[in-house]
Amino acid sequence: MSERAPEAELLRAALAAAGRARVRAQGSSMLPAIRPGTVVTIVARPFEAVAPGDVVAFSLGRRVIVHRAVGRTGAGVLTLGDNLPLFDPPVSPDDYLGVVPEFGGALPPRRPDLAALRTEPGHGHGRVRLRTPASAPTRRAGELLIGISPYAALPVTALDEILAAAGSWDVGILLGFTFGCPPGLTATAATLPPEAADFHVRLGEPLRALGLADALRVVGSRMSAPAAVAGRCS
Repeated sequence: MSERAPEAELLRAALAAAGRARVRAQGSSMLPAIRPGTVVTIVARPFEAVAPGDVVAFSLGRRVIVHRAVGRTGAGVLTLGDNLPLFDPPVSPDDYLGVVPEFGGALPPRRPDLAALRTEPGHGHGRVRLRTPASAPTRRAGELLIGISPYAALPVTALDEILAAAGSWDVGILLGFTFGCPPGLTATAATLPPEAADFHVRLGEPLRALGLADALRVVGSRMSAPAAVAGRCS
């Protein structure tokens, strides 16, 4: 069981005593539904009753998080900030606090925001390059970076949409990297901040990681031959 935040313990006590507790939201992870500074009411509800679309409160490391439930994985609940590209680590019964009914409701499937691709570098047809931890993921001028991660909210079909819309953008696909560093894990040379990539895409079911060889095969099958620099990592 992870070390809990003191705030989480206070909220847990209030929920046990009164069935509800209030907390002020911070950050932009739940925009546009929950704005920074909004005071939300957490209501006690059995962990087993949490359903996709519910907004749940839970502790993650030393923080209290309010994100939306999108499914279940094993004995945990899978959550995601409405304004974030990556799923959270699964929420366990020990870390779960309650739900925020006011903001519950299912959201439409995630689609990539292609607005940034409307302004193209204008240097001809772009190329697609594969990057692994053996090569530096430094961004080049006029290049988009796509991070491949089992924690990504966007499904593999989004990769097709992004590549089709890339036009004259060069595209770097980051394979074998970890984005962010969940509590309890140690950052390595292959750990990048989420903002290192313009898009994050998963190749299979949420949280199901593929080996590098399988990931290369899946990505390669979705890259158009004329645009790709096949088998090249740089």
